[in-house]
Amino acid sequence: MKYFVAICFLCLLSCTNKQKEARNSTEESIPMELRPSVEKHPVMKFDQPSVYLGKITEGDSISYTFHFKNEGNLPLKILTVNASCGCTTPKWSKELVQPGKKGFIKVSFDSKGKEGKVQKTVTAYANTMPSDNMVAFKVEIERKK
Repeated sequence: MKYFVAICFLCLLSCTNKQKEARNSTEESIPMELRPSVEKHPVMKFDQPSVYLGKITEGDSISYTFHFKNEGNLPLKILTVNASCGCTTPKWSKELVQPGKKGFIKVSFDSKGKEGKVQKTVTAYANTMPSDNMVAFKVEIERKK
């Protein structure tokens, strides 16, 4: 029993270190002049952070563009964007989004092999506080006739 507890503790400790390493590597990839502080930081404000895209037929693809405005006082830099599954492909503003200006995240969803009501999320990691910024979409997939 003691060995089991010790192994569980070591596994938990190693997971914590990996999260810290990932956070540190993300922070290190931000140039010093774009690193957020309490006084100066970008704010990613989406026009619509969650949308319903309607009904599509299984096998069809659908795209949607999420628009956001940098409501902060520091240029906004999107480092990476991750989708909740491989059926969703994101593209995003690669250039700096200056304060008061707009940027985008475009998502393309492939419904192949899907059926029913589906909700997917996309997370943009940027030099914001906090660094993760999430959007979501819902779609109903009807069986192909």
